[in-house]
Amino acid sequence: MNTSISAPDTARSGASADPLLQGLAAGPLYVDRRCYTDPRIFALEQRDIFAHTWQFIAHDSELKQAGDFRTTELAGEPVIAIRGADGQLRLFLNTCRHKGTLLVDAPAGQCEKMKCPYHHWTYDTQGGLISVPKVEAYGDRFRFAENGLVPVARFDVHAGMWFGCLDPDAPPLVEYLGPAASHLAEIGAYAGQELVALGAYRYSYDANWKLLMENTLDDYHAEYLHDYAFTQRAALFQMEGTSGFQEKEGSRFSLDLGIHGAFDQCDDIRTLTIQTLRERRLYLGIFPSFIALYNPVWDVTSFRVIEPVSVDKTNVLTYCLAPRSATEEQRRAIGERFHYSWGPGGRAGVDDIVVFSRVQKGLQARAGGRINIGRGIDRTDPQGGPADDHAVRALWKGWRQYMGVDEAAGAPTC
Repeated sequence: MNTSISAPDTARSGASADPLLQGLAAGPLYVDRRCYTDPRIFALEQRDIFAHTWQFIAHDSELKQAGDFRTTELAGEPVIAIRGADGQLRLFLNTCRHKGTLLVDAPAGQCEKMKCPYHHWTYDTQGGLISVPKVEAYGDRFRFAENGLVPVARFDVHAGMWFGCLDPDAPPLVEYLGPAASHLAEIGAYAGQELVALGAYRYSYDANWKLLMENTLDDYHAEYLHDYAFTQRAALFQMEGTSGFQEKEGSRFSLDLGIHGAFDQCDDIRTLTIQTLRERRLYLGIFPSFIALYNPVWDVTSFRVIEPVSVDKTNVLTYCLAPRSATEEQRRAIGERFHYSWGPGGRAGVDDIVVFSRVQKGLQARAGGRINIGRGIDRTDPQGGPADDHAVRALWKGWRQYMGVDEAAGAPTC
């Protein structure tokens, strides 16, 4: 399966008609550079996209015990997912009901209760307010039950992946995912087995959030930007006479490793199932900012969670996952392969981060023309070819729907 993106047809009606956005219309094959560089557009994205779409919060395996929590943001608003003493997982706004202080600042952890550092208002793991110092000063009107943490409007799970949404009128999660739901379920399980998160790491890059979404869905760059990495890989694994890169079944990925390489991916101890069981590469983008990845060559599953900070600053949380039944040795091998390619010092990721900052700087040249996303437009196959822009166009289709930009307007006439 080629790289693809779910750009829902359930975009809310009445999206922004901001004059700034209407001036961005460039047709379906082009993108105005200001979409990556204008802080005003970034603010509108937070309002019109991130406040109304389902976004990844956590993997179920991270939050199994009472008190397990993970914090993140939705449209710039701090939220916390926490497993209650009753076993239920809930998502709250991560803010004290007293003075609005950020209640929990750790990215993840485990707690028996949540105590605000400012005035020590304290909440249980089910969001209830349980303690207020010198509460009698508030008089008889104060009610503990009315001052618990505020739940986020929508919170649901699919294939072990928890998503949240601030908009109470957003479509249900499965409806929002549409046809992508079945593919996400395929990635979210390993031959019918439940996946567990082995770990996650966070990094930042100095460029717009959409560049990573585009990059992951763009095979066109791989053999050029990562040419040294593929050549190095070929030498490392004794792949004589090859660049370490090939095309197979509409997708591109590295060649099978040599028998006596740095590690042998075909070792029965390290490969949990035969390759033909999961032979399709799946790179699936869920609009606007979640990517689920499975690479059959590496036999590795990963998630990328894109967290926009500003128009030119982005945080990324990257997961490595494995089947729950995997032994410690198998988990170590999966982690080894993950780090080789997608880890902090991976052969491909560093190239991407460096080039993102160069792209962001180059985009400041406003007279440089529109960005072309028209590769493969004449193909009849809806999946497109391995180096086509079909998935990138789907990303921008979703962007225009939520931002209220007419896709047909502004298209070149020649």
